[in-house]
Amino acid sequence: MKVLWNEWKTWLGASKKRQMTALVVGILAVVGIVGGMLLFGGADKQAPALVLQRAYFESIVEADGMIESAHKAEVYAPSGLRVSEIFVAEGDAVQEGALLAQLDTEALALEVQRAELNIKSAEANMSGEQTALANAVTNARNALSSAEISLQTARREYNTLLGKQGNETAVAVAEINFDAAQRAYTYQYSLYEIGGISREMLTQAENTLDKARTAYDDAIRGADESLERGRDALEAALIRHKTASDALADAVSKNTDPAAVALELQRVAYNEKLLRLRDAGITAPSGGVVTLVNAVEGAPASGLMFVIEDDRSLIVRVRVAETEIASVAMGTPCRIRIPGGGEDFHGIVTLIPAAAERDATGAFSAVIGDDAYFLIEAAVANDRPGLFIGMNAKVSLIVGTKDDCFAIPNGLLYRDGSRCWVVTGGRGGGYMEIPVETGLETRRMTEILSEQLYEGMALFSRAG
Repeated sequence: MKVLWNEWKTWLGASKKRQMTALVVGILAVVGIVGGMLLFGGADKQAPALVLQRAYFESIVEADGMIESAHKAEVYAPSGLRVSEIFVAEGDAVQEGALLAQLDTEALALEVQRAELNIKSAEANMSGEQTALANAVTNARNALSSAEISLQTARREYNTLLGKQGNETAVAVAEINFDAAQRAYTYQYSLYEIGGISREMLTQAENTLDKARTAYDDAIRGADESLERGRDALEAALIRHKTASDALADAVSKNTDPAAVALELQRVAYNEKLLRLRDAGITAPSGGVVTLVNAVEGAPASGLMFVIEDDRSLIVRVRVAETEIASVAMGTPCRIRIPGGGEDFHGIVTLIPAAAERDATGAFSAVIGDDAYFLIEAAVANDRPGLFIGMNAKVSLIVGTKDDCFAIPNGLLYRDGSRCWVVTGGRGGGYMEIPVETGLETRRMTEILSEQLYEGMALFSRAG
């Protein structure tokens, strides 16, 4: 009987323990559910889409471009003579004046000899006075031809400088290098302040910055001096051309003798043949790399025969849509990426056209509903290994920058007319709208401003 009583008490005690355990588990479950609801605001609470952090932010215009030479010379056929020999191939480096091709001049040389004999025969049959009149006209005409060549050269060089495609490109490149040296020095100095680099390394950065500053100053001074020299040369060429034109008109007015006129006409024809003979050796008008050979040995020379480009002075030509061209200015910096390339190249905008692209008929290429595009140019910095003429490029034009700001994906910014807001967590596990203003914007990101924003604030992709 005592044994049965002891077993009963043991079972009863175990039952109470099981009940107590079940009660504790139940209480913990309730506490967990309530705590979870307070902490997460219910089962449908989202995880934060973004935690705000201050950072550097850029507003950019992205566009497609192509690497080109800032200096390109196109060589056209001087006459229809056949090409007897070609001396260069695409990819060859040439100096100014190098022989590119030779035209067949055998028949032309015979014509020149016959013209010389005709002139000598005519001179022998003329009086001294007639010969003097013809000589005066010939000399005046030769002087005018020389003056016209000088004027064309002076005008082309001056327009090149005025159009910021000569030494102005060197200024743009020097400015890029100077800006890069300034940024490098600022970074090195910040490292030096915290003991990250030695004084010797900082001195090297200072020396690099001084050299870049000197090169920039020299480039500006050189560009100004070149433009002034170009202006003086153009004015002198205009005066020379006017003088030669007046002298020819005077000589022609005095040359009324038929025999003298006939002799002068023979000399004009003879000089034209001499020019064709002289131009039969086609030479490079400038140094660079041959990027196109359009001549064929044995075929008549016609049209564009050669293209020579300076691969040491590169630009990127960029197509910018009309909706974004207003944000781009002269001097705007840019990053240049090439297909398969790793490190970015750097450039600066040096030319913004006054008009949009035109089609082959001369009309603007855009039609209703489509964007018009503007072909802007940016000079590429000197340090550009791996960059070649003709490469396609993706260009990021940096039209605005901000340090130490909040920028978020556009999908987390909500708008209703002029009102903008973001969504963060609220009390009691709900959501709260924070009114914000916007700053710099890109297609993907927008800078937001508000005194209620702080680092570490959680933002949600939920409109509340």
